[in-house]
Amino acid sequence: MDVGNNIKLVNGQWSFYNGVAKHFDDHVKLSIPLYEEGHELICYLSDFFLEYNSICYEIGSSTGTLIKKLYRRHHDKNNITFYGIEPVKEMIEVAQSNDDTEIEYINDSIKNVNMLSANLIVGYYFLQFIPISKRKEVIQKIYDSLVPGGGFILFEKELPLDPKIYKLITSSYMKFKIDHGFSPEEVLSKQFSLEGTMVTNTHSENQCLLSSVGFSHITTVMKYGEFNGYLCFK
Repeated sequence: MDVGNNIKLVNGQWSFYNGVAKHFDDHVKLSIPLYEEGHELICYLSDFFLEYNSICYEIGSSTGTLIKKLYRRHHDKNNITFYGIEPVKEMIEVAQSNDDTEIEYINDSIKNVNMLSANLIVGYYFLQFIPISKRKEVIQKIYDSLVPGGGFILFEKELPLDPKIYKLITSSYMKFKIDHGFSPEEVLSKQFSLEGTMVTNTHSENQCLLSSVGFSHITTVMKYGEFNGYLCFK
């Protein structure tokens, strides 16, 4: 099954393994609206959290594109440590190739990582791939790992509740992907391949999840159709 950018899936199921890593950046830039603009905004927001003697995590750091931008923005400050948590070893291998940063990559699932006290934690489209039964546990771990005043930035694709709105937004997103070079067959193949692998929450479910673990300051900082970026304070 071909989903574009030379990514061919085995057994029709989406996977971040089997050679996807080397094509990943090209694929997501064309697949997710405001993908690079989201990176830019996160870098701007990071200025409020990353000062001297800080710790920053990215959960689901994939090929390291975002965590490297954060590193380069702040590495001249004294004693800031950057961690990328990524379960797919191939992604980390791509991130570390020709790498001039001092980012530490942790090849494991967030569910298994003992996190240090952090000033900023970023999750750029990762929660939708965590089993629903484990999501509160993961978000609770993130909240507990933040220092008071620390920030959590979460970007997620969400499921609209209203069926009429859902139809309009879904159709618009398919047009977006076709306008960015994917064929209708590739768009449908990707959609089918994600069934059972990526399960999206609604906006209200994500807000409830964030508030249930202790976040009292939650706001949307970027939105495009189904795609929503949150900033949360501890």
